[in-house]
Amino acid sequence: MEAQEEKEAQVAAWLKKIFGDHPIPQYEVNPRTTEILHHLAERNSVRDRDVYLVIEDLKQKASEYESEGISRKQSCICLWKGPKLTIVFRT
Repeated sequence: MEAQEEKEAQVAAWLKKIFGDHPIPQYEVNPRTTEILHHLAERNSVRDRDVYLVIEDLKQKASEYESEGISRKQSCICLWKGPKLTIVFRT
Protein backbone atom coordinates (compact mmCIF):
# COMPACT_ATOMS: atom_id res chain seq x y z
CA MET A 1 0.00 0.00 0.00
CA GLU A 2 2.99 2.29 0.47
CA ALA A 3 3.54 2.48 -3.31
CA GLN A 4 -0.08 3.57 -3.78
CA GLU A 5 0.32 6.36 -1.22
CA GLU A 6 3.53 7.48 -2.93
CA LYS A 7 1.73 7.66 -6.28
CA GLU A 8 -1.11 9.64 -4.69
CA ALA A 9 1.43 12.12 -3.29
CA GLN A 10 3.14 12.42 -6.69
CA VAL A 11 -0.22 12.99 -8.41
CA ALA A 12 -1.18 15.64 -5.85
CA ALA A 13 2.15 17.45 -6.35
CA TRP A 14 1.79 17.29 -10.15
CA LEU A 15 -1.78 18.62 -10.04
CA LYS A 16 -0.67 21.46 -7.77
CA LYS A 17 2.10 22.32 -10.26
CA ILE A 18 -0.30 22.19 -13.22
CA PHE A 19 -3.10 24.22 -11.63
CA GLY A 20 -0.84 26.67 -9.79
CA ASP A 21 -2.92 29.18 -7.85
CA HIS A 22 -6.20 27.80 -9.21
CA PRO A 23 -8.12 25.22 -7.19
CA ILE A 24 -7.58 21.60 -8.18
CA PRO A 25 -10.85 20.07 -9.41
CA GLN A 26 -12.24 17.41 -7.13
CA TYR A 27 -11.73 13.84 -8.21
CA GLU A 28 -12.32 10.46 -6.66
CA VAL A 29 -9.10 9.13 -5.18
CA ASN A 30 -9.00 5.42 -5.81
CA PRO A 31 -6.40 3.06 -7.30
CA ARG A 32 -7.77 3.43 -10.86
CA THR A 33 -7.89 7.24 -10.95
CA THR A 34 -4.54 7.46 -9.18
CA GLU A 35 -2.97 5.14 -11.76
CA ILE A 36 -4.45 7.11 -14.68
CA LEU A 37 -3.35 10.47 -13.26
CA HIS A 38 0.09 9.09 -12.36
CA HIS A 39 0.52 7.88 -15.94
CA LEU A 40 -0.51 11.33 -17.25
CA ALA A 41 1.92 13.01 -14.85
CA GLU A 42 4.77 10.82 -16.09
CA ARG A 43 3.94 11.49 -19.76
CA ASN A 44 3.65 15.20 -19.04
CA SER A 45 7.05 15.18 -17.39
CA VAL A 46 8.61 13.44 -20.39
CA ARG A 47 7.00 15.91 -22.80
CA ASP A 48 8.16 18.87 -20.69
CA ARG A 49 11.71 17.49 -20.76
CA ASP A 50 11.56 16.98 -24.54
CA VAL A 51 10.29 20.52 -25.14
CA TYR A 52 12.99 21.90 -22.85
CA LEU A 53 15.66 20.06 -24.86
CA VAL A 54 14.27 21.41 -28.16
CA ILE A 55 14.24 24.95 -26.78
CA GLU A 56 17.80 24.66 -25.49
CA ASP A 57 18.95 23.24 -28.83
CA LEU A 58 17.33 26.14 -30.69
CA LYS A 59 18.99 28.64 -28.35
CA GLN A 60 22.36 27.00 -28.94
CA LYS A 61 21.89 27.00 -32.72
CA ALA A 62 20.81 30.66 -32.67
CA SER A 63 23.91 31.52 -30.67
CA GLU A 64 26.11 29.61 -33.13
CA TYR A 65 24.50 31.33 -36.11
CA GLU A 66 24.97 34.73 -34.52
CA SER A 67 28.63 34.03 -33.75
CA GLU A 68 29.16 32.96 -37.37
CA GLY A 69 27.52 36.12 -38.68
CA ILE A 70 24.67 34.21 -40.31
CA SER A 71 22.01 35.84 -38.17
CA ARG A 72 18.86 36.91 -39.93
CA LYS A 73 15.40 37.53 -38.64
CA GLN A 74 13.07 34.56 -38.71
CA SER A 75 9.72 33.88 -37.20
CA CYS A 76 9.07 30.51 -35.66
CA ILE A 77 5.78 28.69 -35.30
CA CYS A 78 5.54 25.70 -32.98
CA LEU A 79 2.77 23.23 -33.77
CA TRP A 80 1.63 20.19 -31.82
CA LYS A 81 0.72 17.52 -34.32
CA GLY A 82 -0.34 14.38 -32.51
CA PRO A 83 2.39 13.31 -30.12
CA LYS A 84 5.09 15.31 -31.94
CA LEU A 85 6.19 18.92 -31.78
CA THR A 86 6.71 20.48 -35.21
CA ILE A 87 8.67 23.71 -35.49
CA VAL A 88 8.27 25.69 -38.70
CA PHE A 89 10.60 28.57 -39.54
CA ARG A 90 9.50 31.33 -41.88
CA THR A 91 12.00 33.77 -43.32
